[in-house]
Amino acid sequence: MPQDKKEKPLHADHRARMQQRVRRDGLASLAAHEVLEYLLFFSIPRQDTNPIAHRLIRHFGSYCNVLDATEEELLKVEGVGPASARLIASIRKFEQVYQLQQRRGRARPLRTEADRIEYVSPLFLSEREEKCYLITMNDQCLPLREVLVSEGVPNHTGIDSRKLARAAVASGGTCAVLAHNHPSGVAAPSRSDLVATALVERLLDTLGVHLLDHIITAPDGAASMMRQYRAAQEQARREGETLARPAVQDPMLASDPVILLDTLEGEEA
Repeated sequence: MPQDKKEKPLHADHRARMQQRVRRDGLASLAAHEVLEYLLFFSIPRQDTNPIAHRLIRHFGSYCNVLDATEEELLKVEGVGPASARLIASIRKFEQVYQLQQRRGRARPLRTEADRIEYVSPLFLSEREEKCYLITMNDQCLPLREVLVSEGVPNHTGIDSRKLARAAVASGGTCAVLAHNHPSGVAAPSRSDLVATALVERLLDTLGVHLLDHIITAPDGAASMMRQYRAAQEQARREGETLARPAVQDPMLASDPVILLDTLEGEEA
């Protein structure tokens, strides 16, 4: 007697229909949970992924929050194993690499605030910790190097002034842009950011490098903080003071040469 054929899983036809729909109409035709369901096809080849997708949305609150979650956080959701957690957590990183590679393929001068924001924004895509980069440029404002000069926690980081100075000198640049992120705040400078900019500007001046801009990125967007910085400088000058804290007037000579950046949390800059 011929052996009975195994019954075809009920979700197999559903997968085939969804794959056909994506080929025909694109991913944008799917609901948020369906996109996650479709994504999980690649890490869970023979299982109904619809319930897992719904659990992910319920657990994190939105599709975007799911993609921003870490592997460790994703593993807490029932049905999500290491392969699925790694896959989901990698999506935004793939996007970051894509944007960085695309940017390198069309290098252009960073003469305007908009150009500088466009250039630095991919560096902070999906970052959950505060980081700071120094982008050095030549006289034509063409980028030479981008150096990660500090990594911190979600609401502050500290720049090692010696590392920043070495990076500036090694690049051979004549001007630079400082950029850092506020992953848990807004794209507005804190008092520490203003002080840090004064210290970095003075340090770079001694090395023959002009600080052209300081960009802050945040979940709500990105902006230059130089207008606020120049206004704070002018106010300090009128009051006979300086933005730089007296205890760290020369960060290169300080015993702890760390320049603090932190996230604006409700106070006025």
